[in-house]
Amino acid sequence: MFYADAHCDTLYAIAVDHKPAHTLDITVDGLKKMGAYLQTFAMFAGSGGPAGEPYQHVMDALQKSYTLGLPIYRGAMPEMPPTDARGILAIEGGEALQGSLERLDEFANEGVRMITLTWNFENEIGTAAAVSPDGGIKDFGKRLIGRMNERGVLCDVSHLNEAGFWDVMELTALPPVASHSCVRELCNHRRNLWRDQVRAIIDRQGFIGVNFYPHFLFEGNPANVSTQTVIEHIDELVQMGAIDSVGLGSDFDGIEVHPIDLHSPTDIPAIFEGLKKRGYDDEALAKIAGLNYYRVLSGTLEE
Repeated sequence: MFYADAHCDTLYAIAVDHKPAHTLDITVDGLKKMGAYLQTFAMFAGSGGPAGEPYQHVMDALQKSYTLGLPIYRGAMPEMPPTDARGILAIEGGEALQGSLERLDEFANEGVRMITLTWNFENEIGTAAAVSPDGGIKDFGKRLIGRMNERGVLCDVSHLNEAGFWDVMELTALPPVASHSCVRELCNHRRNLWRDQVRAIIDRQGFIGVNFYPHFLFEGNPANVSTQTVIEHIDELVQMGAIDSVGLGSDFDGIEVHPIDLHSPTDIPAIFEGLKKRGYDDEALAKIAGLNYYRVLSGTLEE
């Protein structure tokens, strides 16, 4: 089966935090063992926000991508998914652009194909859900999204507040992505998506990657979160109509706690064993495992 993960923080963990390989959730050897696998490496702008060094953090991660030891798609992707392990680049935290459309072009030329517009701060683009539900996309953000449309760079609305989310739905000409978010009806966390937000992404043929972070999956003790909890969020999204829009957004190497039985990509097949027991057929499993995400990527990247 082909698997795709829409979000991890592994490049930042290696290039900026200098974490040794044996402490990482994702390793190149582990990805290669999975066979056909597409990993999105989100280059994190850093927890310092706009006042930190967001551009430099992303540049450090970008340079590391060239020596990672894994093929990275840096241009148009083939129509069919890979048969081996490969990567694609994204940015988490639009403050890395520092209010410059030229920076967007610079990153797009290096192969960046998705930008999480905010992290947990307000920046030149908009406001994070962690700050306030109010305050939509700013003037620079509107110009940025217009340019992202031209360059085939996807808007990632994970972390973005509700007002900004609805602005993006109007501004983006590309399928919107929530690369690592869960269902708010199941876990009432401000980082998660309400049903009407889910429906808006579905209606625009976008993508939602279910996050593995226990605090986004369950409001109680994280020790009670398992693969089954992830399955419940996937199943809920499917019940909302997202069979062609749901997939995985692990947040590996960006989360400090994990579901008790989900610590690396090699644990992911258990999700699909559980879905199969719930009656999902092979076609549905293949869509959720990776084909839904690959459809969005391969259909929008510029030549």
